[in-house]
Amino acid sequence: MTAPAPLPPLPSQPPTPATGRRAPSRWIVPCVAAVVAAGAGMGIGWLLWSGPDSAASGTGVNNAAADAAGACQAWKRVPSLDSIYNNDDSDNRTAHYDRAIGAATLAQSAALLDSRYDALGKAFQNVSVRLQSFDMKGAEAKAAHEKVTTLCAELDD
Repeated sequence: MTAPAPLPPLPSQPPTPATGRRAPSRWIVPCVAAVVAAGAGMGIGWLLWSGPDSAASGTGVNNAAADAAGACQAWKRVPSLDSIYNNDDSDNRTAHYDRAIGAATLAQSAALLDSRYDALGKAFQNVSVRLQSFDMKGAEAKAAHEKVTTLCAELDD
C-alpha cells in the first residue's frame, strides 16, 4: 500500500480578480437608458412632424376627425376619376382606385361616428358607387370629384 500524496500548502493571500475587466452589469443600465431615450425622441419627433390635422396624430378607436383627415389625405393623391380607367399604367391605375376606395371607406366611418362628417361621407359614397359601376366619365363624375375635393379643403381650414 502506498501512502497518499501530501496536500499542497495553503496560499498566503487569496486570489485577486483581473483588474483590466469591468463587470458586464455596469453596461446594462446605460444601454437601456440610451434605448429608452432614443425611442422617446423618435416618438416626440413623430408627434411634432405629423401635425394636428394629420391622420397619424389621431388616437382612439372612435376618432372621427382622424378618419376624415385620413380620407382627405388619401384623396389628395387621387387624380381625376376618368383618369383611373384611361391610364395605360395598370399599377398606377390600381393604386389610384384602391386609394379612392380606401378614402371613401374612411369617410364613411367618420360619418358614422360623427354627424359633422355626413356631407363628406355622402360625397365619398357617390364616388365609391361611380368607381364600382365604372361611371367615371362626364360632367357628373367631374362634379363628384370636385365636391369631395371642396369638402376636404374645408376640413383643412
